[in-house]
Amino acid sequence: MHASLALRRHLRWVVVVVLLVSGFFAAGVARPVPARAEANGVAATPPMGWSSWSYLRKNPTEANIEAEAQAMSTSGLVAAGYHYVNIDDFYYLNPSTTVDSYGRWVVDSTKFPHGMAAVASYVHGLGEKFGMYLTPGIPVAAYNQNTPIEGTSFHARDIVTDTSKFEINYNFGNTVMYYIDYNANPAAAQAYLNSWANLLASWGVDYVKIDGVGTWDVPDIQHWSQALQQTGRPIHFGLSNELSSGSIPTWQQYANSWRIDGDIECYCSSGSYPLTSWGRLSTRFNDVLPFIGAGGPGGWNDLDSIDVGNGSNDGLSVDERRTQITLWAIENSSLLLGTDLTNLDSGDLALLTNPEVVAVDQAGHPARPVDRTTQQQAWVAPNGDGTYTIGLFNLSGSAATVSVDWSQAGFSGTATVRDLWARTNLGSFTRSYSTSLPAHGSALLKVTPAAGSTYTAMYYNIVNVHSHMNLAVSGGSTAAGAGIVQQSADNLDDQQWQLVPTGSGAYKVVNRRSGYLLDVPGASTTNGVQLVQNPDNNAADSQWKATPNGSGGYTLSALSDGKLADVSQASTTAGAPVIQWPSNSGDNQQWTLVPVPDPNVHYRLVNGSTGGRIDVNADSTADSATLVQWQDNGQTDQQWSFAAQSGGAYTIANANSGKLINIPGPTTTAGTQLVQFHDDGNSNSRWTMVDAGPNQVMLKSVYDGQVIDVSGGKASNGTAIIQNTQSGTSGSSSQYWTLVPAA
Repeated sequence: MHASLALRRHLRWVVVVVLLVSGFFAAGVARPVPARAEANGVAATPPMGWSSWSYLRKNPTEANIEAEAQAMSTSGLVAAGYHYVNIDDFYYLNPSTTVDSYGRWVVDSTKFPHGMAAVASYVHGLGEKFGMYLTPGIPVAAYNQNTPIEGTSFHARDIVTDTSKFEINYNFGNTVMYYIDYNANPAAAQAYLNSWANLLASWGVDYVKIDGVGTWDVPDIQHWSQALQQTGRPIHFGLSNELSSGSIPTWQQYANSWRIDGDIECYCSSGSYPLTSWGRLSTRFNDVLPFIGAGGPGGWNDLDSIDVGNGSNDGLSVDERRTQITLWAIENSSLLLGTDLTNLDSGDLALLTNPEVVAVDQAGHPARPVDRTTQQQAWVAPNGDGTYTIGLFNLSGSAATVSVDWSQAGFSGTATVRDLWARTNLGSFTRSYSTSLPAHGSALLKVTPAAGSTYTAMYYNIVNVHSHMNLAVSGGSTAAGAGIVQQSADNLDDQQWQLVPTGSGAYKVVNRRSGYLLDVPGASTTNGVQLVQNPDNNAADSQWKATPNGSGGYTLSALSDGKLADVSQASTTAGAPVIQWPSNSGDNQQWTLVPVPDPNVHYRLVNGSTGGRIDVNADSTADSATLVQWQDNGQTDQQWSFAAQSGGAYTIANANSGKLINIPGPTTTAGTQLVQFHDDGNSNSRWTMVDAGPNQVMLKSVYDGQVIDVSGGKASNGTAIIQNTQSGTSGSSSQYWTLVPAA
């Protein structure tokens, strides 16, 4: 938890570079829940508990750890779901001089006179779980003494080949732990970690945090995962700190949690207090973005400790404390307290134990920001049951009104709103909800659309790769239970579908004509069952994962049984039934998403990275007025309509001026700011829509093949809207756009 300042700066710049290069700074890019998280039977929900670093720092002792564990039990925190009591750094002797007989750290007996097993037993006796801390590598003392590896004929020097390189260790400095060479003697290396893991398990450890790891330590992470699993004891495996978003699949596969950022502690004084600051907290609003959606059962994002609990000693105002918990909850972060539990503030304790807020964290539906160009932000998470969790944040230094438009949340109409902090129903609201929030304040809401509300997700033709026919309802029926077939394109609305996010990496596939969902009838698991349309019952048999196939298409797999939407017998005949079938890699199980904008609807064009809107500068109606990014203001110069042209292209016309998005000149120069211009029939005002993932498209020029982009990907008002070369085969998030119907 406690990187040195220089190292924290180094790691932060590494992460920034990775983000900018990869384009993962996308607020709106849905990341699938990992197909396989760490398979050790723990972390079905984000872990909750306490860690020693923020408050105890360099002085964990048997006495004060047990006192914190006792306080966690008697305060009501355990009853609220907090269970882990984790010892962080500074509990062991210098690994450059002192190791046990098998080359492992030695617990400092002056701090823990009865040993770790005794502390673990005390913690378990309170109905809690016990965690410990390590850094990767093997101690220098183990190498110097060439200690044996327990249970084998191997020795420490069998797994170290370069004594000029050292692993990170924050306690005794970066010259006390050698790298383990897993290629030199794989069996010996694994046996060494197994001996460590077995020792921890024998003490009763339930949580292991390995600190100072990064992409350079992937072999350590893989082998530690194996070592912990072979103990047979369920042990949460957490990684720290500031892990790269570019390696998310690795963290998902081998760990149960991973730190997404540097330390939350402000290190503002020589003592522990104040624990943190608004400056440290507020960085998470940007830094969490590339990780949104990475967590799921078995592995979770970790935004670092919650330093709320000690009143003014937290270093945060009351409003800022609530904002920290709100953000952590809507991002399904680990909830590990960093405060002194023996001196809890009653107001803080009420925040930490609010059952409706804790339930948001544990539900596992991550929220995404609607618009980052403003300091008054709404973050939205669909809950899969037809409701939405919405966090409202005022990140500015003065009071302000914060609003959320239902169409931006994903639906239209009327909805009831519940204040989860106050645990109070606020009533029914049409089209939107607004509230005044203090500086750095927040609100956490549960929003339930009323009957008759409709979704605002984009419409698609879902086209089979093998037959080139569209997913359709047999006979265009509006009846529940009507069969799903493939049909030749006819531009009718029974062939148009919305992919509505459920918040768990899956989608409801909603037919435009009937409003019913693509469904496996009766939740059948039988191969060959024809799919049907049915009313929404929020069940897994009508929720689908859209998994990219790497060539511009997707498979659609039912959440209920994992089987795929398939054209029966790979038929190319119109009317052939669409069935469920196990994956066989056939192209009759592959589908492409072809966007179908409604010519009668005005859309806001929302950027996938920033959430900003394409806007005409100064509301101008003149030819050649420039296009800029601007926060949502409800004005018609931020509204656009699509008209189909030849060859699958569209014109994009401004609702205020009637003029089209246009490449001035025309020029092929990348970075040219786009303008509005009257329709002169030329290709520099014609655009094709390229799928960029469910509910996102790239807008590609017919004239020169470049795409519409936000200059520099900047999340600020007034940034130029430009044409730019497509970034790679899939573009970058600042080149993605969502079509949101204007309210």
